[in-house]
Parts: sequence; C-alpha cells; structure tokens
Amino acid sequence: MNNNRVLILDDDKEILAIYREILTPPVAKASHLRSFMLEEENATPGRQPSFEVVTVTQGEDGVEQVRLSLEQDRPFAMAFVDIRMPPGIDGLESARRIRELDDRIYIVIVTAYSDKSVDEIQETIKHDVLLARKPLTRDEILQLARNACNSWEQDDTLRRMQHDLERQVEEHAMARWYMQNLMSSMSVGLLVCTDQGLITSTNPAATRWSGYAEEDLLGMPIGQLFPGDEIDAILSRIVHQGPLRNVQQIIRNRAGEQHLVLVSGSIVEHAQHGRLSPETSSVVLVLHEPSQPDQP
Repeated sequence: MNNNRVLILDDDKEILAIYREILTPPVAKASHLRSFMLEEENATPGRQPSFEVVTVTQGEDGVEQVRLSLEQDRPFAMAFVDIRMPPGIDGLESARRIRELDDRIYIVIVTAYSDKSVDEIQETIKHDVLLARKPLTRDEILQLARNACNSWEQDDTLRRMQHDLERQVEEHAMARWYMQNLMSSMSVGLLVCTDQGLITSTNPAATRWSGYAEEDLLGMPIGQLFPGDEIDAILSRIVHQGPLRNVQQIIRNRAGEQHLVLVSGSIVEHAQHGRLSPETSSVVLVLHEPSQPDQP
C-alpha cells in the first residue's frame, strides 16, 4: 500500500483524535469518546497498516488540503467526510468540490443522520463513494481506509498501464508515419513480407515496377512477382542465414513484362511483450536496377 494518505473532515476535534488514534498506531491511551466510535473496548491488538492522516474541521479547509496535495503531487487516496460541519459548507458540498479537484480520490460520507439520501450522495459525488453510519467500529474504520487505499493503488496501476500503452501506440504511429514517408521517398523498390512470403507493405517504386495497385499487392504471395522458385530460396536463406546482397532476379509485372533487378534483403524481428520475437519477423527486400549503385 504505497499511497496511504487519508484526509478526515469533521467539526468535532475529539472525533478527529479518535480517527488518528485508530489509523496511526500504536494506540496511545483509551479515550472516553471510544464508546461513540468503537463497539469493542478491548479490541485484540495486531499488526495493522499505518496511514498518513490529515485532519480538518471545516469543509473549505478540506478542499484546500486536496488542492495542495495535487499541487505537491502527493494526492490523498481517500477521505472520511462528516456530513454536518457548521458553520461552513456541509460534507456533501465539500465532497463535491473535492471530486471536482481530484477524480481519483475515494470518499466515505460519515453521518449519524438521514438528511442526505444515498441517491443524492451518489448523484453529487458521481463515483467511488460510500455512505457510512455512525457509530463506526475500529475495524470498520480500518477496513474502509485500507480498502480505499488498496483500490486507489490498483486504479493508479491501471492508469499508468493505460498511459504507457497510449504512449507506445503514439510512438508506433509516429515511427510508422516516419517509415512510410521514408519508404515513399526512396527510388529503390521496397517489399516487406512475412517469412512465408506474403507481402505486407510496399513503397511507390515497387508498386510502379509491379504494375499492381498497392491494395492489390498487400497480401499477395511474393512468388507471383518473381517467376520460378528462386525467390522462395532467397527468403529462406535470409530467414535462416541472415542478410543477402545484390542477387539477380527477374521480376514480372502485371502485364507479364519481365525485368532484371538486384535483390537485397534482411530480416526484421518485431517486439512482442517487450522482447524481440523471431516468430513475429518480417523480411525486407530492396529492389534496384543493375545499373544503379549498390544501396547501403
């Protein structure tokens, strides 16, 4: 439980002291108000998490604490909010303003009255809100705090994963855009295919040489462009032995015309779950006329 920050709003300072006594062990001493908050006088001592507790007596102060926590990048995981805190704004309005500032915080509305309905509370706070009735037991307070902090951590992990995924998608999109522009500007022909010989990408030069539209080339067996079985042997050699340079091949376009080209190729392994995987590799073939200089 990394984020253990708990904000408590209650106009009764003695009740705030009880919250502190429960959430920040060890318990210093018994309180005469224990009967108000605790049902068991002799709770069995045991290992329990310790929380970083901030207490305020007025709603406006609680809202300000949330604002400061975000400014300092030390958000609260949850808040206990008493519904009645005269003379300032009540707990529901405090919670509404807190929710406007921080959409991640878990809120527990604590009340001994029935002046706010569950529907009204839910409609106001929107999500991640619970209604708790006084008196609360020690175990109830601990469980509410622990569950809320754990849930906040789980949510934060999901948020980080989503952010990383969005960043990776954006980076891949930028890289793809860059490669597409680079491929389009090259005078040599480029054909990208699977290790089984199905074309997955091409560039304008290769498209012109083939006489096919780009959409017709995608998914086409590369052997359809190269008569004979030599292209299959070339792909196999690249996959199993590594890069190949300047092998003469005949390419046949859509009209049946044949041209001599030099073929160079290499294999590119794609990342899968953060690691390069030969099982998700592609073969890149570079095609140029014999009269052109070797491509680097």
